[in-house]
Amino acid sequence: MAQDVTDLLGAPYENIIEAKVDKSPSEVVISNDGGETYYIVEREVYEDSLKQLGYEVAVSDGE
Repeated sequence: MAQDVTDLLGAPYENIIEAKVDKSPSEVVISNDGGETYYIVEREVYEDSLKQLGYEVAVSDGE
């Protein structure tokens, strides 16, 4: 069953620094619009769903 992308993404961030500060070590910050908007997601969610939709990691887990 496919999930709605907005359910996977959560709240948007316009600033990568704010997203980096808010994420936990196990999460990644992603974007798919050239850095206009960022989202914090679990690495597994990114790998399983969002990577195939063109999202790219802006801040890796552990950073």
